[in-house]
Amino acid sequence: MKESMLEPSSLENDSEWLPLKRPWHKPLGSQRKESEAEKGHDLWLLTLSDLLLLLMIFFALLFGLTLQQQAQGSQSPPQAADAPMQSEETPVKIQPPSAPDGILASFETDLRAIIGEEDSKGKAGITRRADHLILTFPERILFNPGRAELKLSIQPILDKVGSLALAYPDFLMEIQGHTDDRPVNTKRYPSNWELSVDRATQVAKALIGLGIAPAQISVKGFGEYRTLYPNDNESNRSKNRRVEIQFYLPPQP
Repeated sequence: MKESMLEPSSLENDSEWLPLKRPWHKPLGSQRKESEAEKGHDLWLLTLSDLLLLLMIFFALLFGLTLQQQAQGSQSPPQAADAPMQSEETPVKIQPPSAPDGILASFETDLRAIIGEEDSKGKAGITRRADHLILTFPERILFNPGRAELKLSIQPILDKVGSLALAYPDFLMEIQGHTDDRPVNTKRYPSNWELSVDRATQVAKALIGLGIAPAQISVKGFGEYRTLYPNDNESNRSKNRRVEIQFYLPPQP
């Protein structure tokens, strides 16, 4: 009976007591901070995804508009921005000649009127170009061979030309001298260049003496390098020896 009874002291010494551990909990403040940080990351990702989606929608719309414009352009031809729309029933109007063309036509009529008699005798010729008139004088009615002094017989014709030029002060005149290919080698004219320039200059001086402003006149000499016909016979050579007065209006601004 005595042996079966255990003493409390011996029981306490022999048994192993496990210490009780209390569960650890994070402080409330730290939990709130972590939740707010995670929420901030989520908002950033949401904003980026929305932006990417908007960009995709924008490019899709832009691509669709481009395809639509290309389809419309291939169906109908483009029209000039400043050209008015005209129906098929609209009559086509013929534009009247511009002012320069009208002046040139009037000048041509007057020039042919005063040169017509001389032209019929083969002394002078008038040629119409797109924007100028050419009055051609053969050498035989202006100069003696190899010389540049004007004949007295040409003065009445030059007087008429000068009077007409004074009535049209807007016209400019370019006087050109031309020769054939036969060489000239004198002390005054070493070549046909000098002879052709001197002949054109003498005609210009005669017109200036009639009252034409020098600013309206220019002079050029081409020698034998701008022929009308091949220099293969005397008839063609005589046609190549000439002085031309070209009448034209200055370029419009």
